[in-house]
Amino acid sequence: MVFLDVGQGDATLIRLPQLTMLVDAGGSVRSNYDVGERTVVPALRAMGVRKLDVAVATHADTDHIEGLSSVLRHLPVGELWIGQRKTDDPLLGELLGVAAQRGVPVREVRRGDRVQADGATLTVLWPPGHVWSTEDNENSVALDLESGGWRMALLGDLPSDTEAALGLGQLKVLKAAHHGSRHSTGAGLLQQTAPADTVISVGRNTYGHPHPDVLERLQQAGSRVWRTDQAGTVRWPVP
Repeated sequence: MVFLDVGQGDATLIRLPQLTMLVDAGGSVRSNYDVGERTVVPALRAMGVRKLDVAVATHADTDHIEGLSSVLRHLPVGELWIGQRKTDDPLLGELLGVAAQRGVPVREVRRGDRVQADGATLTVLWPPGHVWSTEDNENSVALDLESGGWRMALLGDLPSDTEAALGLGQLKVLKAAHHGSRHSTGAGLLQQTAPADTVISVGRNTYGHPHPDVLERLQQAGSRVWRTDQAGTVRWPVP
């Protein structure tokens, strides 16, 4: 697992011998800086990644999916996973257009979808797909990775009530939702999962991320915190 430092945004690489997956690729709100082309693609190439089996667009937020269009333009991608296929979002529309141009199949994933590789299982936790919220965050694609009893979860920007309803069980690593927003990483989730370590993908921002309440909840839960704004890119071994 490589949690890329893309500033205030998300980009996570899952790299197994037979599966290479990129979950989101950052983006710059109200800026012309192309995080995908100038940060994510060079980082992938520096790690020797020449193609992706799967790219995942968790939900239609700039700081998550804007950079994916450039990733698809510069690297071969086997499949693009999305949750809600919004028809009125310009960024998602652009991404789907690039996928069509590059011949990348688009898969609308749902809870329970899974892929197995190298003894590991990656499972889609959310969305269920039968009903959609008017809030993009609540429609985030969330993923669970399990390998030999080791488990971690990436929760997009899901709010705390949805997180708690996933029924995750114990985790070794939690990728905190919504960059440490006070509306996510709730006490209910932490009680269920008891993560030994929590990664927060965050950069300089005006939203108050990560919120002091979240950091306090994580401290009380005994979870070590790793922040990309302090540690830079965070690498994590998958057993």
